[in-house]
Amino acid sequence: MAPAEPNVDYYAVLEISNIATIEVVTKSYRRLAKIRHPDKNLKDDSTAVFQLLQNAYDTIGDPAKRRAYDLRWSGIRDSLRAQQESERGQAEAAQTEKKRTTEARATEQKEDKARQERLRSLELVKSRYDNDIFELSRVVRKLVADLKRLQDQDDEDLRKERERNGWWAYLASPIYGKVNETDEQKQARETERLHRLASKSIKGSELDEKQAKVQRLQDALQNVNGKIAAEKKKVEDEKKKVEEEARVRRQRMEQEARNRAMQEMRERIARAQKEQAERTAKEAREAQAAREKQEAQERARMAAAAERCRREVEERAQAMRGAEEAARKAKKTWNACRHDRFWPKVEGRQLCSNCYTVQRRFAFQCPGCRMVACASCRQTLRGEKRKSGGVSGRRHGFASNDDYDDDFSFYDYD
Repeated sequence: MAPAEPNVDYYAVLEISNIATIEVVTKSYRRLAKIRHPDKNLKDDSTAVFQLLQNAYDTIGDPAKRRAYDLRWSGIRDSLRAQQESERGQAEAAQTEKKRTTEARATEQKEDKARQERLRSLELVKSRYDNDIFELSRVVRKLVADLKRLQDQDDEDLRKERERNGWWAYLASPIYGKVNETDEQKQARETERLHRLASKSIKGSELDEKQAKVQRLQDALQNVNGKIAAEKKKVEDEKKKVEEEARVRRQRMEQEARNRAMQEMRERIARAQKEQAERTAKEAREAQAAREKQEAQERARMAAAAERCRREVEERAQAMRGAEEAARKAKKTWNACRHDRFWPKVEGRQLCSNCYTVQRRFAFQCPGCRMVACASCRQTLRGEKRKSGGVSGRRHGFASNDDYDDDFSFYDYD
């Protein structure tokens, strides 16, 4: 069975009051089970809903579980009410925020549309000014070229006049003869000069007028560009303002969410502390009873251990006394033995028959009297000194027992 949900109002799930009898609980459960059974509902959460109903019935239908649940039910009910109020407030705030956002978006769209219209109009004016400036510039360039051509013609006529009246023509006249112009030629040249002069005057005036018009158009174009830049800057400022407002609003909502979470956490902590205090009191009583029981068991165990230890000590003392008695009985035999033969090693835990010390790993045994001794007592019994390199033994022609390897312990030197 799934564990019970900690913060679920099972009375609300079963659609009953907290004072309903077990018959009412069973009747309501059976009615809701027929309605919410997964076989009759094809929704994705039908299994979870039916499982929650089952958990509610398992808890409320059992008197012991119901009593334990009733201790927490008031806190759960208050928590759920607070949560519902908080969710309702959040929903209302979200609805208000959504409405305000919709209105702000509609206003922003309207302003943006008007701004786009203004920008489109300014772009059209700018395009018209650009076209006019381009056409006038082309006319100005043509007038400048015509004036330059007329000025070049005047310069060419002046050069020719200087050549006719210069000193080179005077010197060459006796050779080539002096070329005299007729009155008709002079009249035609003067007429042409006057025409050029008039044309230069007209074209100069027209050029000044076109240049002034170009300048006015450039000023107007600059003004339009300034308005377009101002509109674009206003768009950017509005965008930054909207982003800043959205950021502030988002931070405010996050702060409110954190405050709500902190408030809910404090409420949960308060409820948890209350439940923990109740559980602690109950656990303290249970722990006290368990501790008393454990202390009684521990005292019984320690008494049994002390009794076992006492018996072991008595057994060891008795074994030691038996070993000492056996040693005293065998001492006559040991004293009769010279102990001068090779003592083989006896592996395992052994008791020295001379000093009564326990040898953990191995000891040595006399092959004559079967006496077991440690290494020090073996040397003492054999009449040897402490090993100092084996010089004294070799001086008399025999080796000490330590010079032999354990592999030769089975030899008999009788």
